[in-house]
Amino acid sequence: MHSALAPLRDHLLSARDPRSAVRWLRREPIDRTLRAMAHGEKPISHEAINELPQSTRVRYFRRMLIAAGTLPAIDVRLNDLEIRSRAFIDTLPAEQAIIVTRFFNWETLRKLRRRSPGRPISVGMANVHSSELHKIAAFLAWLDDHDLDLPTLEQVTVDRYLAHHDPNRTIGRFLNWAARHRITTRIDVPRSPSTASPVTIDEEALWEKVDILLHDKSTPMSSRIIGLFLLVFAQPIRDSVRLRREDVQVTEGYVKVQFGTTPVILPPPIADLLTEHLDMTRDQRPYVGVSPGWLFEGVMPEQHLSEASIRFNLNKHGLHARIIKRARLDHLVQVLPASIVADITGVTVNTAIRHSANTGAGWGAYPELRRHESALDANE
Repeated sequence: MHSALAPLRDHLLSARDPRSAVRWLRREPIDRTLRAMAHGEKPISHEAINELPQSTRVRYFRRMLIAAGTLPAIDVRLNDLEIRSRAFIDTLPAEQAIIVTRFFNWETLRKLRRRSPGRPISVGMANVHSSELHKIAAFLAWLDDHDLDLPTLEQVTVDRYLAHHDPNRTIGRFLNWAARHRITTRIDVPRSPSTASPVTIDEEALWEKVDILLHDKSTPMSSRIIGLFLLVFAQPIRDSVRLRREDVQVTEGYVKVQFGTTPVILPPPIADLLTEHLDMTRDQRPYVGVSPGWLFEGVMPEQHLSEASIRFNLNKHGLHARIIKRARLDHLVQVLPASIVADITGVTVNTAIRHSANTGAGWGAYPELRRHESALDANE
């Protein structure tokens, strides 16, 4: 046994179903790659896996090696974004590739790598940055088609481009970066006006969706619970999937969940559903290794449930997370002070205040009212 692969061997020996482990080991490119690593033909490294055709199976293989301690932990989605982006850049003409590479390395990657190790990028974030490169490449191709270039770019040229293409922040961000690096002159890209309405869904409609998720057993329980957290407590899916079992407190009479600073007592129907989920998964062993403690465990080794799977299940009920969250926050700030909404939901106070202002909520004077009441009490 190659000494560096011994941790993986021990990890796989803990599998709850040895036959599944054997079948997984025989699949390509797992079989061929592990044999090459064991014989010293390939280094046991992330770089060796980067050379494989990227797929869900290869991503699972990488996460298995990380979970076993055979490879160091990395942000797998960020690594995938790098591979996908460099493959795309390789298809561009040389001059465009140079510019896009500089932007990707020094603007996108530099900022993403500053994130703390405990905050890997999401699937949505990876897709946004990947799409960003395609939009920039399309803009540069348009310049080439019209015999134009960045050093001589003028405001009227950008205005003409934006008049025939959807205005978006990507081009503005790219041109600001290019101006800072003296690749082009300063160009103004107007921002698209916000079309967000203060309350997009009335409260009765939200509670109708709550009733659907409480009783629809055709939807996976994890998706139902996370959807209820969204509908009732304005919890983003990205935050709910990262909840750990330790964030839930179950005692006689109530169930609490720590979304923000202050734990929230769940209403009985949601508490019952979450308690059922906890009972069903308490003794459930992971495929291999030790449970990492996620409240909603995913299929990838040591990973929580994916946001994409939750969104897919909720979209079938017409539940679009961003719209629902905004609507629920708009309702909450009309019945609670912004500071309390921030404490129980985990949003920033400034976000809660902004929703309060947008909806014309009367809680803005809450501190002043309290001081006035205290003064009256003191005088009595």
